[in-house]
Amino acid sequence: MSKIAVLADSGCQLPIGSLEEQGIYIVPLTITMSNKTYLDLEEITAIDVFERMKETGEIVKTSQPSTGSIQAAVHKIKEAGYDHIIALSIATGLSSTLSGMKLACDMVGIPVTLIDTKGTASNHRYLVRVAKKLIDDGKSIDEIESILTAMVEQSGTLIMAPNLDHLKKGGRITPAVAMLGNLLKIVPVMKLNYNLGGKIDSLDKVRTIKKANLKIIEHMVEVCGVNNQDYIIAIEHVLVDELAHSMKQALFDKIGKCQVIVRELPAVVGAHMGVGGVGYQYIRKYEGLSWNE
Repeated sequence: MSKIAVLADSGCQLPIGSLEEQGIYIVPLTITMSNKTYLDLEEITAIDVFERMKETGEIVKTSQPSTGSIQAAVHKIKEAGYDHIIALSIATGLSSTLSGMKLACDMVGIPVTLIDTKGTASNHRYLVRVAKKLIDDGKSIDEIESILTAMVEQSGTLIMAPNLDHLKKGGRITPAVAMLGNLLKIVPVMKLNYNLGGKIDSLDKVRTIKKANLKIIEHMVEVCGVNNQDYIIAIEHVLVDELAHSMKQALFDKIGKCQVIVRELPAVVGAHMGVGGVGYQYIRKYEGLSWNE
């Protein structure tokens, strides 16, 4: 029977280094501000990044974990006696991290099963937790891959950004969304397009920020079928906690009390959305597993 470890990047917002006794290894994405590069969650936090953006208006650059940091994690996994890795990365439409994980595993010489989360943040974190449970339950590698892949397809990410400057310069949006940036008084509603590996695509456009957020909740419930029994939901933001909590209440008003977390976005996502950005995520629960288990 294989001894399986989980490898993920810091987009999942799990602490680096502290879960390795459980077989969960996190590698830091990188963030560049004022020509200085930082390791996400090790040398800088999301709030640090967002406050700098708010103060200076700086366009922050992000990139995948360094080849060296991924290789170091894979070496550590192999030395700990693991003989297979389940790798869960930030969406391939947003980053080349999954390819970097495959390369590192090939170089170290350990088999890997690659899972494109087609998202990041809370959905990514939940998939890591489910992967760990599946391993603990003695599921085979094929079973784990099948369950996680199905869960990805039963998840979604929708976002609202007050302006598209950061997303356009970061190259994370499709041409259809970029065109909206030229329209005055338009707030775009966007969704990670799974057919494009999680690239950010246009969904709708409205006239105000509040309407954009309410449109996302409406889409989640009426189009995606999100309900208060089968799904875990997250509302994540860039320095607009009050707005995020008001939308949590709007969600409760629409579907009743449900399992929803409100917190800041990962730095590598919020950096491209800009101050005021809000992301909504949903994912179908696995056997009732909550955030805290």
